[in-house]
Amino acid sequence: MNRLLLVLSLLAFTVSGSLGALYWQALETRRELTARTVALDGQLTASRELASSFQKQAVTAGAQVEITKAQLATAESRTAQLTTDLAASRAALAAREAAERTLRDELSSLQRDLTDTRAQAIPPAQVEAYKNTIAELERQLATAKNGAALPTAAGASTAVFSSRAGRVSANVMSIGPENSFVVLNYGSIRGASVDQRFSVRNGTEILAIIRISDVRSQFSIAQVEPDSLRGVLHKGDLAVLTP
Repeated sequence: MNRLLLVLSLLAFTVSGSLGALYWQALETRRELTARTVALDGQLTASRELASSFQKQAVTAGAQVEITKAQLATAESRTAQLTTDLAASRAALAAREAAERTLRDELSSLQRDLTDTRAQAIPPAQVEAYKNTIAELERQLATAKNGAALPTAAGASTAVFSSRAGRVSANVMSIGPENSFVVLNYGSIRGASVDQRFSVRNGTEILAIIRISDVRSQFSIAQVEPDSLRGVLHKGDLAVLTP
């Protein structure tokens, strides 16, 4: 009986020791789990703060992207405008150079015609008319080189030649002594021929009838029919071809 009690006592002591060890092991495990939980909570908080920071950075980056897109669109629009302006400037420069070439060609032609008139001993009044025309061309050429507006059509340097409503017309460039003849900005390159008749007008009033007697490439000389003269002729008067 005593032996049984001893065995039971030993067994109880052993179980009690095991339970004590398990209790302390459970406490230690609980402390470790608590510490790990606190650490994980700290890491979670840090992760949330980092995620919030990343989100703010993403919003800022998105706004910056939109600003950059707007700036890029503005730059592209500006580039397109500059390209258009450059093309217009090049076209204007080409037109100016073409007009200058036309002026130089007309000036050279008139200078040759002046040389021919001197060789042919044409009356001084006609020579003076040619000189005046050449001086006008030289003035316009100098104006063109200085960057001023140029005539927009060939032959416009001496006056305006046009065909209006089916009528061929020209302008008087100069007038001979006592309205005996006129010089027209109407030459062979525009279809001028000897004996063509024009009525010289100032507005609706017919001042005289003229007949072409000499044709050059850029201009013509027309004699005034004395019986037709109804007033004083002026430079710039309109001459209309008559049937």
